[in-house]
Amino acid sequence: MSQVIGSLKRGLQRASNPSERREGGQALIIVIIGIFGLLALVGLAVDLGIYYVERVRITRAVDGATLAAAYELPMEMTAHAQAEDFLLQNGYDPYGPNTALIVDGGEGPQSHGPSSGITRTIIAVDTAMFQDPPGAPNSAYRIRVQITQTVPVIFLRFAGFGDDITCYASATAENINNLDVVLVFDRSGSMEFDTLCYGCWELDAGVPYSSTQPCRDGICHPLPWNGPANGLPEHCQATHPYSYNGYDYYFIEAEEYSYMTNIKYERDLYTIGYTYWILQRASARSTNYASGRDSRRGYIMHMPYPDMEESSSSGVTCRYDEVVADGKCWSGAPGGPYDAPRVDYNFSVDTGDYYIWVRGQSMRGDWGWDRDDRLDERLFWAIDGVMGGGGHGDCGNGCEAYFNAGTGYNGADAQGSNRWQWRRLNSGGIPFHWNAGEEHTLSIWAAGAGFAMDRIVITTNPYGSDGSPPSGPMQWNSQRGAEVWADGRSGWACDPCDARFAGYPADHPDRPAGFDPSDVVSYFPVCDRGETPDRRTDGIYDDEQPIRAAVEAAKMFVSDLLDPAYDQIGYVRYSTSSEIASELQCLRRLGSDACDEEEINDTVIAALDATHASGNTNIAGGMLNGLEVLSTQSPHYGRPGATHVMIVMTDGRANEVPNSYCDDDPDRQWPGGTAAQDCVIYYAYEARDNNVIVYTITLGVSADFELMEEVARLTGGVHRNADRPEKLPAIFEELYELMFLRLVE
Repeated sequence: MSQVIGSLKRGLQRASNPSERREGGQALIIVIIGIFGLLALVGLAVDLGIYYVERVRITRAVDGATLAAAYELPMEMTAHAQAEDFLLQNGYDPYGPNTALIVDGGEGPQSHGPSSGITRTIIAVDTAMFQDPPGAPNSAYRIRVQITQTVPVIFLRFAGFGDDITCYASATAENINNLDVVLVFDRSGSMEFDTLCYGCWELDAGVPYSSTQPCRDGICHPLPWNGPANGLPEHCQATHPYSYNGYDYYFIEAEEYSYMTNIKYERDLYTIGYTYWILQRASARSTNYASGRDSRRGYIMHMPYPDMEESSSSGVTCRYDEVVADGKCWSGAPGGPYDAPRVDYNFSVDTGDYYIWVRGQSMRGDWGWDRDDRLDERLFWAIDGVMGGGGHGDCGNGCEAYFNAGTGYNGADAQGSNRWQWRRLNSGGIPFHWNAGEEHTLSIWAAGAGFAMDRIVITTNPYGSDGSPPSGPMQWNSQRGAEVWADGRSGWACDPCDARFAGYPADHPDRPAGFDPSDVVSYFPVCDRGETPDRRTDGIYDDEQPIRAAVEAAKMFVSDLLDPAYDQIGYVRYSTSSEIASELQCLRRLGSDACDEEEINDTVIAALDATHASGNTNIAGGMLNGLEVLSTQSPHYGRPGATHVMIVMTDGRANEVPNSYCDDDPDRQWPGGTAAQDCVIYYAYEARDNNVIVYTITLGVSADFELMEEVARLTGGVHRNADRPEKLPAIFEELYELMFLRLVE
């Protein structure tokens, strides 16, 4: 207590001192000024915050109301009502007591002043200024919506700003009646790379139909049934050897397995680390040096790939000890180990001693990863469930190691026939002995992700080394082996409903009248279990095939959304180079009387159906051709009065240039980019200069999102990404709305 009293005395003494009293008064003044300054800053922040929130609200309401109203044009009264209704739903009542509504500059019958006499909100809706010709009702193609809103302030009034401040927003949208649209589509190899069954369905109308080239109406199918509809196909007929120089050979196609353990292909249900053998087909234009019953060849591959230990992908490497112990695959996979993928082949032979050879290849290192431990170059095998003897490379019983590396971006054997390698399944150098008529099962597991297997040979010929087959039939046909097959398949390989094959079984309701059972059936496959007749909907082919998903989404856009009575559509496709697949169809070329759905089907739709994937990614070349298609100059068919739109779709990154000059302009380049990226930006500027709006679509996770976003931004379009092909139809529907309805101010 004494300390407190002492402090009070000292304070009174200082206060009675004149000099100290003056200093204390000055300090008090400074404090008061500081407090008022602080209050002013706080007040400014609060009032400006209120203004900012209102500015955001009013801008969004005006933009939304303008777009909603533009949809109703050219019916102007309906457009006015739609704008007013949208504003009401977003907190701005056009008929509120403090609102003035001005329609068509005050000439519209809906115009009115505030009922309270105090105006806080002014809403202006105008289409009359956009009527064409002027004064003609229901002829406007644009609408403008404006709001002026007074925002009350609290603190700023003390600084002389009055009781409120004004917030304003305006937007103009147009409803486009005539479109000239060009689709610019990526058909590079990566557009089919993610497909589980690479090359299985191919559109190639230029290849004639035959028993060795099973394409009909331009559509190739996975594997031909090659047999009568009411009987077994040839690959299920009795086993017989091919004899040459006293030795017997049984040639078995790897894709004609009798059973496979892992068939969970559904993309929605896929679990990282779960792998499978999967059918693959070579291109009709490139055999990839695989073997098969038709010219397109076939093999199986361990998918998905690359290896998740070496990259971000979800394939795995199967370890010998886990496969041998319990048929599992890499315990390091999330949630693993999972069942190791296994294929089985049932077969019988004539009596005698036999050796087994397998033709395969592993993933090549220049794909972007390469295992130092070389575990990816192996496969594992068993006969009747018993692992084989000591394998090549000393990797254990039932193991064959050090296959050549060949699979890559476009599937197996991208670099020549020497990538496929014959390897004998060693059982301590001792041949197997089988009695005639006995059925045995050969089981094969893959090790590394991306391992491919083409053919199996069971032969009495004891010659040849681990990596080189014996001379004779196994070295014929570019090392594929003789063009004969042992047949004798069973199980799944003889099931007409198996997704690998085609055929009309007996008594099927879709079987054509007068069908000859002896015909080779290789068109749309059907079965007798009430399932869909189109095998392309099976998970093997459908779930991960961007090229077909993109084509189908584009066909929907062309057929269901665009109107050939008002709109034109053209098509450009690009890979290593670019081509105009269809000029704008078809109003300017043929006139409105001759331009109908059939004409669109015969031109643009047909060109879309004929699209297949291969090659690199020349985005700039596609854009260049797209601009040519939209040109109003002969020999092109762009209309001067139409809105010109380009839709550019890609799943990759630009890696080709269309000419030597598009990357030269320093003002039209991608900062730090490649020449291919610079050229993309160059043609984005060219599109902008020619009033072409570019909408960009990217697929998957590997596309150049930033570049495509910039292309859209430069030209007034938008960018959308489909992380899965199934999202493409919704994106096309959204773009359709944006093309017809867009803000112009």
